[in-house]
Amino acid sequence: MVGPLGRPSEVENFGTACVVGGGVGAAIAYPTAVALKQAGNRVISILGGRTRDLVILEDEIRATSDALHVTTDDGSYGEKGLVTDKLRSLIEGGEGIDYVLAIGPIPMMRAVAETTRPHGIKTVVSLNSVMVDGTGMCGGCRVSVDGKSQFACVDGPEFDAHRVDFQNLAHRNAMYREMESRALREFLDHPEKDLALVPGHECRLLAPADGAKA
Repeated sequence: MVGPLGRPSEVENFGTACVVGGGVGAAIAYPTAVALKQAGNRVISILGGRTRDLVILEDEIRATSDALHVTTDDGSYGEKGLVTDKLRSLIEGGEGIDYVLAIGPIPMMRAVAETTRPHGIKTVVSLNSVMVDGTGMCGGCRVSVDGKSQFACVDGPEFDAHRVDFQNLAHRNAMYREMESRALREFLDHPEKDLALVPGHECRLLAPADGAKA
């Protein structure tokens, strides 16, 4: 276990903060939503997923939010549409949003950035999803911010969304797509191989250390 890595989240009293979590991004957004609320912000949260089954931590985020909106792409739960549809309606409806934190798939974060850009709303995205080794040594999480190369795991993972080159980021992220797909296929075909111990290796997580209680 290694940590903490990167730079801490920017938490202060912005006024009204909107936290947008897409899919598993909600798990990363949740603790920051709690911190923003504790800092005195009015917190509006938007959770999204392709289907109802992919909306997570709804109860936890509701408990720390002044208002919660849930969207699904297929309309199976909450409002039908994208998180950006709801964000846009709130902004255009006169909701005074001072700060937006968006965490989720790269296309979603890019769309959030373009939604808030015309309104000059401070927007932050977390690029933790492109991190690999967490130390800045592998270079896999290199991102272009204001035309300069930075590393998500050292200089981030949170960045000003309006300064991130999302086109470059999406291209770099796609480099691993075939390898990820192949690994998934191999696991689905032979899950027992992934679960089996390496011959001769003793996993100390499977049994308590000598003298320790189970």
